[in-house]
Amino acid sequence: MSKPDDLPTLKQDNQVEEPLRRVLYEAGMMLGLEATRDEQAYHRRRLTRHQYWLHGYGTLAGLLVGMDPSSHANDTEDILVRLHVNPGIAIDGLGREILVHETYCINLSQWLEVQSEANLLEGFDSGSNLLWLKVTVRQKDCLLAKQPVLAKKLNISTDAVQPSRSADSVQLELIPELPPAADERYSPWAGHSPIADTLPGLNDAEQLLLDDLEVSNPAAAAQLSLHAKLLHALDENSIATQNLADELEVGARLLLARLSISTNDVNTITVNPELISINNLVRPFLSTASQLAWLNRQ
Repeated sequence: MSKPDDLPTLKQDNQVEEPLRRVLYEAGMMLGLEATRDEQAYHRRRLTRHQYWLHGYGTLAGLLVGMDPSSHANDTEDILVRLHVNPGIAIDGLGREILVHETYCINLSQWLEVQSEANLLEGFDSGSNLLWLKVTVRQKDCLLAKQPVLAKKLNISTDAVQPSRSADSVQLELIPELPPAADERYSPWAGHSPIADTLPGLNDAEQLLLDDLEVSNPAAAAQLSLHAKLLHALDENSIATQNLADELEVGARLLLARLSISTNDVNTITVNPELISINNLVRPFLSTASQLAWLNRQ
């Protein structure tokens, strides 16, 4: 796997267990580049961690994946089909905001042509003759506005320039992958294990409190049971995520949809909307307080 060009940001955002630090200003203090970077990182990472721990990951609104055209007169003709992702907002697997302000599209035939057979076989199910692809998105730094800077080497042959701005952008990807086995466990954080299905061992006082609530207030008892599980959710791996150092991009990706293309051979794929199925409901979703209030209005 090649290293993403925003690897430093991925590494920093993945360190959710690292205590943050901010600049402590004093009159007459000499401040340099590192102080400015620490000041920016403190505020950005506080927001990212707030979104990761208190909100989780998933789609908030929009980001619908579709295709154009959506149908055809037959299922034998190879035609131009464009996959598109509509505008929307979400939070990726590392807690970063994803903001897609315009529709993005890709020519499916052109994408398939440049893929290797080995890559496509990663998502091919020979039993059902289906090629499975997933659409993912993550936050990505976009470096721009280059300006002259001090050269780091002597006798450099060109003027030294560096980007002066880092814009928040997104990276959309189409990846061959077989659908994983269904997992109904509650997984509030992308980089940590799902919450255990069974209650941990409770002491006598805790069990008595839970038993009393199950009789007097079942809803409160269910909530307390979840809280009891969350008490032990981070015992094994501390607060650190389970994302490996060489797979940080994988941990940041947010699933938007899964596509299946009916074909007998990945080398001869007929691109036709009648042979393509898109499922947007396999993605994780996030609910705001107003959404929950609307759902519980009765």
